[in-house]
Amino acid sequence: MEEGRYNYARDGFVYLLSYATLLISSIGLNFLLKAIVNKFIPDLLPNNGMVLPEEAVIGFMAAVLIAFPIFVYLNFTANRLLKSGKMKPDSGVRNWLLYITMVVVILVIIWQIIQLFMGFLNGALVVRFIVHTLITLAIAVAVLGYQWWHLRHFSSPSPRIGLGFRVFEWVVFVVAAASVVGSFFIIGSPAERRARNLDSTRIERLNGIQGAVQQYYGFKGGAGHQKLPVNLDQLIADATIFIAPDGLIDPATKQRFEYKVTSAKAYELCAAFDTVFSKDSDSETTSIERVTEPASSAQRFYHGVGRTCFPITVS
Repeated sequence: MEEGRYNYARDGFVYLLSYATLLISSIGLNFLLKAIVNKFIPDLLPNNGMVLPEEAVIGFMAAVLIAFPIFVYLNFTANRLLKSGKMKPDSGVRNWLLYITMVVVILVIIWQIIQLFMGFLNGALVVRFIVHTLITLAIAVAVLGYQWWHLRHFSSPSPRIGLGFRVFEWVVFVVAAASVVGSFFIIGSPAERRARNLDSTRIERLNGIQGAVQQYYGFKGGAGHQKLPVNLDQLIADATIFIAPDGLIDPATKQRFEYKVTSAKAYELCAAFDTVFSKDSDSETTSIERVTEPASSAQRFYHGVGRTCFPITVS
């Protein structure tokens, strides 16, 4: 192959995309495994250490699902081309991108270990800290070891992939697949997520109605009608109250939430829910604030599946 006709652009494309997907996959796998550990080793201080919201778990799971197969395919293609001699193992493009990738990986590892020690020094659970650290170190050794192997292996006169490396590949595949499957135990299925998101929207809208009713009634020492609205239409008719057009209706059924006055200062809001939200629930914490006074406490809208009514009292 003549030097002037060698396709360096192809090398750059394959290696750059391969190393980029490797980074995305390893970072996603790192956080997925830690999220699974958090699920089975709970901390009494939930805000201590590495705690991921469910949206972040979804993002990292999607990263592994998309980036890892692309990396595997590109890696297989590059190895095949290197073995056949169609790609140069001593290409400057390959060496530069490989070393740059190793620098980025090392920086990410340092950042992760710093984060872990910050959580530990802040009082995170020791067992969880140790497991998190082992996960980070294991992924670091795997990624850096693979990079170093790739650099040295195809530079040898007769490169040959042995049984040890095949075992390593299968272990990585199994861990990646298990982390994705395990993530569903944290976030639930797409149908479960949709049901929970609908319930979250219902509570947000009930929150808006509660605030509008309190504003209609008036705060202590402030302006207001000093009486509860007879129905929800009075909230819309009041020019001093802003409530979104869809804020009075159920997001799924498009029917209005039930509103019933029970006394001079008390009323009920009713809605039908698809999931359970309780003190012991693993659902996302969604709360509704009492808008009686600035220093008032939060009121949880715990509910079961089906129709639930919430008694509320204005100040």
